[in-house]
Amino acid sequence: MGKKYKILILIAALIYVIYHFATLIYSPLPWFDEVSFASITNSYLKHHTFYEEARIIVLPGQKLDYGPVYFVMQAAVIKLLGFGIFNFRLTHLLFGFVDLFLVYRICRQLKFTEVATIMTLVLLALEPNFNQFLHSGRMDFVTLFFFFLSYLSFVKVPGSDRLRGALLALATGVLLAFAILTTPRIIFAFSFYAFYFIYEIAQKDRDWQALLLKYALVFVGFCAVYYAWIYSAFGSISNFIYYYTHSSVIKEHTGMGTGVKSIKYNLLIYILAFASFFVLLKNKALKGNMTLVLLTLPAIAAFLVLVTGGLSGRYFALVAPFTYLLIGGTFLSVNGNRVLRSIPYVITCLFAMVFIFKGTYIFGTLAQHDPYANEAEISKYITPNTLVAGDFRYYYIARNNNCSFLSLEENGGWDNKIKYFLDHKVDYFIINKDNGGRADYEKVLLDNKYKLAAVIDDDNNNGFFHKVIMKLPYKISENYSCYIYKYIGE
Repeated sequence: MGKKYKILILIAALIYVIYHFATLIYSPLPWFDEVSFASITNSYLKHHTFYEEARIIVLPGQKLDYGPVYFVMQAAVIKLLGFGIFNFRLTHLLFGFVDLFLVYRICRQLKFTEVATIMTLVLLALEPNFNQFLHSGRMDFVTLFFFFLSYLSFVKVPGSDRLRGALLALATGVLLAFAILTTPRIIFAFSFYAFYFIYEIAQKDRDWQALLLKYALVFVGFCAVYYAWIYSAFGSISNFIYYYTHSSVIKEHTGMGTGVKSIKYNLLIYILAFASFFVLLKNKALKGNMTLVLLTLPAIAAFLVLVTGGLSGRYFALVAPFTYLLIGGTFLSVNGNRVLRSIPYVITCLFAMVFIFKGTYIFGTLAQHDPYANEAEISKYITPNTLVAGDFRYYYIARNNNCSFLSLEENGGWDNKIKYFLDHKVDYFIINKDNGGRADYEKVLLDNKYKLAAVIDDDNNNGFFHKVIMKLPYKISENYSCYIYKYIGE
């Protein structure tokens, strides 16, 4: 590759990074998962517990399903930088950038061509869900970081001396434990190790002693870390098993469980990924790309089977690196016809159009989505150190006023919520104007010694541009417009 092309790639990468830093706070507005994880982080920060404080009505116990890694990490960031929307999202953004670098390292390790490496990275960088998750305040890119490091450690074992190989195998297990203790959803990617073990056993020139020792050390490294979590959080393996077999959260997020109507563009990506396998077969290139296939294809299949919403793309950012590694590595590294080689370029162009369109929309509505300006306006009507109930998007506003926050959304049935709110004499309700239950809340509140304190309205979502953007594969929150109700006492 010439020097000019390298400079162009570097400039494009810098623009990409700067864009995401500049728009991190604007899109999306605070939403369900982010507020859930932020409130657990707040619980850990204050008491070293894992309560989902914002949804304490529906989930009164500690939320131990995810493991501690992400929340401990976020607590450290918050201690250093302070609690806010930018700081809370910063971790995931940075890990997403690092994951792109690790995908580059994997491409080089798999001996992708230079073109295939660049296009795989571009596909992933412009992928709509990947871009969305960069701003989402989640832990998906953190768990991918640990998994990719485990893979890169694992593949170095065979070429190392005995001591270094043993340490790398142990490190692989430790990194896998950190991955699953960030979110258990990453279990789909563990299929690589199962299938690679079978593949290695099938080799004629295998070294049984070295092979079994390698996997034994991986297992030991994994179990040592994971059992430390089980002991500290649950006290015993039996308690751990009971928790996971009775966890409503685990049950709701396990299995395909998706409707056909919810399937989006990612179905095409899945089809292309599986088609890649047959392209390799047709080109008699399967043997030379076996590691690529074992790393990606089982993970994609396991993701579809194990992760609820996997088919609809609900957590597609998690599996996106595996799909584009397979697509890019196959269609651009294997000699094929012009139509097949053009597929990654066509997808890239479509993703680039979505990326540019959304970026234009965000910069055109900065005032509407500015959390700091809206926080300043709404905070005029809220007394600090009080109890606030509101829609998810008002979490940081309440938290930054040192208020306790209870979510109106995803927080149990109507009767239980209302009883809890009234029994605890919630000081303020902040209800978004698009909340379908606002009229019901208003009737109850006005009958129970609340008054309408303020109406905030900054809705600019009536144009054609907005209607188009809402159809794109991105989560776009609309505005901070709201009704504020205040408890006026006895």
